[in-house]
Amino acid sequence: QAAQRQLENNIDAPQIISENNDGSLDEIVDIVELDDGDNSAYGTMLQNSGGLAKTIWQPSTYEKIEALLKALNLPSKSPAMDEISRKLLLTFATAPTGEAIEVSMVNDQRDNNLEQAPRAFDEQLLKRFINLRIAELIERGNLTDLAGFIQNLPDGTLVPDQQNAEILMLGGDLIGACQMSQAARSLAEQSNRNTNFFATINDPQQQASGMDNAFWLRMLGFCRVLEENNSGAQIALDMLNEQGAMDFVFSDLLNKLMEDPTSRATFFNSGSSSLDPLNYTILSLLDQPIDGGLIETGSPLIVSALVINPNMSAQNRFQAAVKSNLSGGVSAEVLRNIFDLQEFTMMEFNNAARLAQFDDRPMADALLYQAASKKSNDIEKAEILEIIWRRAQNNNDLPRKAVLNIETLKALNPTLSLINHSHHIARGLILGGEIEQAIQWYNLARRSASSGDGEATRALINIWPLVVLAADRGDIPWSGDILNLWWNGQMVLAPQNRDDKAALFYAVAEAFQYEVSEEKWADLITDNHPENVQAIPLAVWRELIKSVGENKPAQSIILSLIAMGQDGPGSLDASGISTVIRILRSFGLESEARKIAIEALVAHNF
Repeated sequence: QAAQRQLENNIDAPQIISENNDGSLDEIVDIVELDDGDNSAYGTMLQNSGGLAKTIWQPSTYEKIEALLKALNLPSKSPAMDEISRKLLLTFATAPTGEAIEVSMVNDQRDNNLEQAPRAFDEQLLKRFINLRIAELIERGNLTDLAGFIQNLPDGTLVPDQQNAEILMLGGDLIGACQMSQAARSLAEQSNRNTNFFATINDPQQQASGMDNAFWLRMLGFCRVLEENNSGAQIALDMLNEQGAMDFVFSDLLNKLMEDPTSRATFFNSGSSSLDPLNYTILSLLDQPIDGGLIETGSPLIVSALVINPNMSAQNRFQAAVKSNLSGGVSAEVLRNIFDLQEFTMMEFNNAARLAQFDDRPMADALLYQAASKKSNDIEKAEILEIIWRRAQNNNDLPRKAVLNIETLKALNPTLSLINHSHHIARGLILGGEIEQAIQWYNLARRSASSGDGEATRALINIWPLVVLAADRGDIPWSGDILNLWWNGQMVLAPQNRDDKAALFYAVAEAFQYEVSEEKWADLITDNHPENVQAIPLAVWRELIKSVGENKPAQSIILSLIAMGQDGPGSLDASGISTVIRILRSFGLESEARKIAIEALVAHNF
C-alpha cells in the first residue's frame, strides 16, 4: 500500500529527476567542476544537463547498493536501459547514507529537486561510492565515459590497485598510472612491510596475490623505461624472473621499448592468447600492429580502445567496434562511422538484399547499412530498411538497429508512395528518438485514411499505439472509439495473439494513465497464457515494492533494470512491464519510461 501511494503521488507531483530536452545522451558529457565548492558529491552529469537528482542514492545504504549493482547484468540490447544505467552512474551525486530524504515542493519549475544534502558528509563513504561506480563503468566498457569520470576525481579517491592503474593507462594517463604505482609502494612501506612492498596495496583486508605482485613489478619496469632509466627497468625484469613470474611477452615488449626507435624492428606476438592493458599500452607506444585474433578475448575497455587505435587495420577496427558496441562500449555514432569506412563493390551494393539473406555476419549489416543510406530512391531505401528490421527482429535487436540507421530514416520524406512502409519508418524513428518526424508519418496516414485509402488505414492502425505513447500526452488523440478501431484491426490475428497483444497495450497505456474501459478488459478474460514472456521474479518484485514504498529512488530504478534483464523490456509480461513503467515515472524518468514502453511493444510486433 505504501508503494502504491508513492507511485500515485509521485506521477503527478513535481519530478525529482530531469532529462535532456530531447531525451538523448549521444553527446560526450563535459567534465563537471564541483559546484560552489560543494565536495559532498561527484559525477560528470549535472541535473540541469540531463543527470538525475544529486540525492538520488542517499536513502539507500552503501551495502544495499553494492549488492544490487552486483546483481545487475549490463549491458542489454535495450538503448533505453543503457541510458538509464548511464545516468545513474555518471550523475553528480552524494553517497548512499541510508538517510531519508524529503521532497521540496518548490514553485520554481527549473529546480524541482530534492532538498540539498547537508554540508557535513562522510568523505570516505563518498570515495568508496565513487570507486563502486567506476567498477560498474568498467563493466560497460565505455572508455570515453570512464576517462571523463576519473579525470577530475578528488585527491586520494582512486584506490591504488591494478584495475585503476589499467584504467589510467587505457585513458592515456601514463603519468597517473606510474604515480599510482609509486603510491602503492609508499603505502606498503608505511605499513612496515619493506621486505616486499607489493604485498599490501591499500586496504589491509586486500592482501595482494602473486598476480598483483607481478603486475606492480611490471609497472615498475614500464615506468622506469618512461623515465629513460633502462637499468632500473632491467632490475624489475630480474626480480620478475627470480620470483618465477616472468611474462615473456611483456619482457620482449619492454626490451623492444628500451631499443633505439630508429633501429626498432616490428614486434611479432607469438606467445599470448589475450591482451592485457599494460602490454596493449606498450604496443601502442611502439606503433606496433595489434593481432586481430586478440580482440575476442580482450576486456570491454581494451576492445573500446582498439576502435580508435591508429595501428589497427580497417578490418580489425571493424571487428572491435562491433564487439564494443555489443558490450555497451562505443556509441552508435562511432559504429556508424566505422560502418561508413567499409568498402564494397557496386555489384555488392546492387545485390545487398540477396547477399545478406543467408549471411548473419556483422559485415552484412554494414553492407545493408550503406546500401540503405546511399540509395538515391526513397522506396529503395525503405525496402532495404525493412530487410534490416527483419534481421534485427530475429535477433531481438531492433531498438539498437533503429538507432544505428536513424540518419537514413530521417532522410525519408513522408509521401503516399511510401505509405505501405510508413509503419516501419515511424517505428524506427520513434525507437531512434525522432518523435516529431514520426508524427509526420502518422499525420500522413491519418489524412489518407480519412479519404478511404485502405493501405493508409492499416498504417494508421499500426502506427497509432506507438506514437500515442511516445508523444507528449495530448499530442495524439486517445478515445474509446479510436481504441475500438485499433482492436478491430487486430481481428486478422489468431485469437491468442490478438489477446496477448491487446493485454500488453492496455497495461502499458494504463501505466501512462490512459483510460481503457472495463468492457475492453473483459474481452481478454480467458485461460490463455502469453508465450515468450516472464513475470518479475518474486524476490525482485518484493524488494522493488518495498523500495518504492520507502522512497528509495536509485534502489528502485536499479531493481527495475534487474527485473527487465539482459533481454530487455520485451522479456516481461504485461503486468511486469506496467509495473516498471509506473516506477520509472514515479521517480521522474518520464522520457525513459516512454522509451521502455516502445521497446516492449516493438518486441511484440507492434
